[in-house]
This record gives sequence, structure tokens and C-alpha cells, in this order.
Amino acid sequence: MKFLSAMPIHRRLIFFLLGVLALTCVISPWLALGADWLTTYWPTLLSERIPFSRVFNRAFMISGVVLFILLRRFFSDGRIKELISVRFAGACRDLITGLGFAVGSMILLVIAMTASDIFTPFLRVSLALALTRFATATMAGLSVGAIEELFFRGILFHGLRDQGKPLRAYIAANLFYSVLHFVKPGQDYFLDGIEPLAGFAHLSAVFSPFLDPLPLLPGIFGLFIIGLVLSYALVRTGHLYLGIGLHAGWVLSLKTMRVFGNFTREDLGWVFGSTDPKIVSGVATWIGIILVGVAVHFLTRKRSARSADPLHAKAV
Repeated sequence: MKFLSAMPIHRRLIFFLLGVLALTCVISPWLALGADWLTTYWPTLLSERIPFSRVFNRAFMISGVVLFILLRRFFSDGRIKELISVRFAGACRDLITGLGFAVGSMILLVIAMTASDIFTPFLRVSLALALTRFATATMAGLSVGAIEELFFRGILFHGLRDQGKPLRAYIAANLFYSVLHFVKPGQDYFLDGIEPLAGFAHLSAVFSPFLDPLPLLPGIFGLFIIGLVLSYALVRTGHLYLGIGLHAGWVLSLKTMRVFGNFTREDLGWVFGSTDPKIVSGVATWIGIILVGVAVHFLTRKRSARSADPLHAKAV
């Protein structure tokens, strides 16, 4: 394992992900076989068969946890701790600011869609259920934001940038981030008996959307811009909390948008998103994300001026 210790942390992350995928492909057919055995001989524990796509997803989580426990010492990096070791008041301030910017930008987008007769605002569920979904979406947004910012910005982008090539860091890390969102979860199907290579076959199938990449380009570009703004927030503040707030706010808004209204048509057009994921693939959203990036620039201009390299400045 000495070769792994000598690698920059972003390369260790890539090797870790490849190892998780390889282990998932190996164990998933046997987990599916075990699940089928439980369905047949222990129906009180498992009453119906589990599709292989779900077994594969569970195997991926199990593999990730197991390998992380075994290899956790290879991911301890003092520089990562610097990105999260911030005074509580400063962390809360940037977290709330990010949430406010992101949610505010989405409210302006909804207003623009309403004015264009693409979205009709109204409360689709009871107030109690709306508040419950809002709280659930907030927790989901914060969880997704924290995990993805730690990996994509804290480890991958930060690691590439530390090599002295910031342009490559911005492009490579955020292109990887955006493309990864289009990996297909896979269709529901079941295995017949022992199929040791089923995991590898399923893994190849989840990348099938890239066989026709043109419809994906608007969504990839939208997510790429989001990644650029989140990376810039890290560079300007020296920590992850503003980016986590922005990320969480956008996730929260997308998850609750249809609680407080509905679209008037399926195709939102090139302005608001004609391809999946809707909204993210729209030109109006791209403009809004760029404006959030401009707001981040002006918000952090005083902090940035305190150091020639704000990423390594002491967070306040």
C-alpha cells in the first residue's frame, strides 16, 4: 500500500472509487443470489424478489463502507481538515448565506417561469405536508451538499489545484462532477441463477446514456457551471461552508418546487430546460448561476484581499 500513500489525495479518491466499483461488480451477483434464497426459504424476512439494479446499488454502498473502513488512514489529510475547521459563527454565516443565495436565485427563476406561463404557483398539498417535505428536502440538501462538496471540491478540486494548475482543476474536477450525474441507475430486472459477471454487465449498462451524448450536453453544461461557482466559493473563502449552503439551497429548491406549484407543459423550452434535468439545462438557469457566482465574488472581496492565496488563508 506504499504506492497509495505516496499519491496525492485526489488520485487516492479515484483509486478508491475504482476499487469500490470493482468490489461491487464481484459481490453483487452473490448478494442477489442470497436475496433470492431468502425470498424462497424465508419469506417472512423478505417477501418479494429484489431487482438486480437495487441489489447493485446496495452492494455499492456496502463496498464503499467496507473499503473506507479498511483504507481510512489513506484519506486522512491535514489540508482537508483546514477546509472544515472554521469557527462556528463563521461557518453558520456562510452556510446560511449560501442557502439564501441559492434559494433566492430559484425564487427569481420561478417568478420568470410564472411570467412566461410555464409555471403556475399554488400549494399542491396541505400546509402540514408541505412543511414536512420542506424540512425533509432541507436535510437531504444539507447531506448531499456536505458529501458532494467534500469529495468533489474538498478532495478532487482542491487536490488538483494544489498541483499548481488551477485552470485544469476547475475544468477537470467539475467536468467529472457534471458527467457523473448522468450515470443511469439501471432498469429493474432479475437474475436467473448464478451469473458471476452480471455486475460487470450492469456497470456497462449504467453508462448507456453516453452512447447518445447530444441530449445530455445542456444538462452537463448547467451542472458544470454550478461546479465552477462552488469551486470559486471554496477558493474565495478558504473553506467548504459557503459551497455547502449553495449546494443545499439548489437541491432544496428543486425538490420542493412542485410542492408549491406545477409546470404548465412538459417541454420547458431552451430558456428553462428542454432536456433532462429540467431547469438545470435551461439558459435562464445558467445566467442565474453565473449571477450567483458574481455575488459570491463581491461578497468575499474583503476576505480575498487578506491573502494572495485565499484558499490557504485562515478562515474567519
